[in-house]
Amino acid sequence: MIRLGTRGSRLARVQSGWVADMMAATSGPVETVVIRSEGDDTRMPLDSFPRPGAFVAALRDALLENRVDVVVHSYKDLPSGPTEGLTVAAVPVRAGVRDVLVTQGGVSLTELRAGAAVGTSSPRRSAALLRVRPDLQLVAIRGNVDTRLKSVSEGGLDAVVLAEAGLQRLGLLTVDMCLLDPDLMLPAPAQGALAIECRADYPLVDHLARLNDRSTQFCVAAERAVLDEVGAACTTAVGALASIEGEWLTLTADLTAHRGVDYARHSDRIEVGDARPERADLLGRRVARTLLAEGL
Repeated sequence: MIRLGTRGSRLARVQSGWVADMMAATSGPVETVVIRSEGDDTRMPLDSFPRPGAFVAALRDALLENRVDVVVHSYKDLPSGPTEGLTVAAVPVRAGVRDVLVTQGGVSLTELRAGAAVGTSSPRRSAALLRVRPDLQLVAIRGNVDTRLKSVSEGGLDAVVLAEAGLQRLGLLTVDMCLLDPDLMLPAPAQGALAIECRADYPLVDHLARLNDRSTQFCVAAERAVLDEVGAACTTAVGALASIEGEWLTLTADLTAHRGVDYARHSDRIEVGDARPERADLLGRRVARTLLAEGL
């Protein structure tokens, strides 16, 4: 029996359930183990936790202490540095990558009333919104997807910004929600992707690798390399989006108010061919260094 660790939110359970079904088909029966993380305390701001990666630290502890065998993360929540003794065994095919503006009646960003209150705790989303609408009043908001949607439907906020992937997986994405173009708001590095993590010496690590999607793995490697190279913290406004078309891997990233950079955006690409993810990592670092050069 494979013990699969997950956070307790509805979205985390849905994501882990999807992975559990795939694992059961390739590696055997799966038991889900719910683990409460530091990040589940919605009373605390995201930058106040004693350890980085508030949503993943408890899951990694459970792995290292052999209380579970495998965990599923929203990849965008993982700190950029590795954890000794653990490995990301697979990155399954990615869901939607964009951000979504949720308003009453499907009002677009440009149509929001002057001074509208928009809920987000993301520095990246905040920076992008204010580039388009500097009049907006940004309100820090935590909680699960349903709680955030209710803040709009009950009139507490004019809008909230959520990830397309989470709304998709929960079956909550509707036609009156406004998908934000990456030209306006680049997603967080690895947004929409999941990471299946286990101990490096776990006997079934090769079985888990069967769940890997090569294209998603390459794109996420490039995006997360930007995160690492710029020295991002949870308060850093950094966006990145990679895509593969034919034999080309293209990466676009932006950076706001970090290490002397007011705002910078840059794109670059490499041929993929039979290359390993390390080449995607090098692309991400090259793009990141170009962004940082704007602050010199």
